[in-house]
Amino acid sequence: MLELGVKHLYIEDRYSYDIEINDAIKDSTRRTGKKIVTNTFDRIKNGFIDLNTKDLKNVVEDITDELVLNEDVLLNLVSLKSTSDYTYEHSVNVSVVCIALGKMLGYSKSELYKLGMGGMLHDIGKTLIPEEILNKPAKLTDHEFEIIKNHPELGFNYLQQIESISPLSRIVVYSHHERVDGSGYPRGLKGDEIHEFARVAAIADVFDALTSDRVYRDRWPTYKAAEYIMNHTEQLFDYQLVKKFLPQVSFYPNGSEVILSSGHRAVVRTQNVGFPTRPVLRLIEDDEGNELDKELDLLKHMNIVITKVIV
Repeated sequence: MLELGVKHLYIEDRYSYDIEINDAIKDSTRRTGKKIVTNTFDRIKNGFIDLNTKDLKNVVEDITDELVLNEDVLLNLVSLKSTSDYTYEHSVNVSVVCIALGKMLGYSKSELYKLGMGGMLHDIGKTLIPEEILNKPAKLTDHEFEIIKNHPELGFNYLQQIESISPLSRIVVYSHHERVDGSGYPRGLKGDEIHEFARVAAIADVFDALTSDRVYRDRWPTYKAAEYIMNHTEQLFDYQLVKKFLPQVSFYPNGSEVILSSGHRAVVRTQNVGFPTRPVLRLIEDDEGNELDKELDLLKHMNIVITKVIV
């Protein structure tokens, strides 16, 4: 599995036998999305100038439909991720997060589709960047980073040729690295100068990147990535969008093993929607090491908090 770039597996034991690792979309939809993005990006790398927009359209519509019908969308993106397939899996994840957040913002289905397409294609410009730079395990030189920073404009210019891709989708590709304080690229836009779709995509892009294994670092736990987003609100990310985003995130995904302020060890069993830091737990060990098998709902025990994530 390590040779395939997979560093994390879910292992079922007597404490987690009935715990569901839920995804916001169907596995089949995710696999189809990854396959289509892979084929699309590979064609561009090989010099083809056309896109199979029909397949892209179909899978983004499927993702949109599934998320619209899912009343209680909780984003648990810490599934089996491969470092070797990062770009393709990341593209699908960013599309999912964009659509989920857009739904919370009250976007129409047409707007969700255009936002989701932008998320799916946001890194398309990286197909035109040398792979030895993209996959470099060491720190990039200043020159290499400047090359990487060209990818939004490269992707935008490429998509200008594709009439079936909405201008709103293209603006996501062009502006997903802009930051509300003006520190982003390629144009250094500030605040409302950045289209809201791109401000949504900025959150989705960074969140999924942080919770993914990369060639140069291991993934961050979900709660740590969420803290990063919170701590950089109004500097990098739009405050109002972050307020909508965070309640949708499983800070402690189902199956995570945690330590509590009471000293107990527990496994996250399920989520309390809208309260990402207060999941329902299965206690498996007390503070003296004695085995337990007891449920604890943190929403009903506000004096107890999670202090450490083991897995």
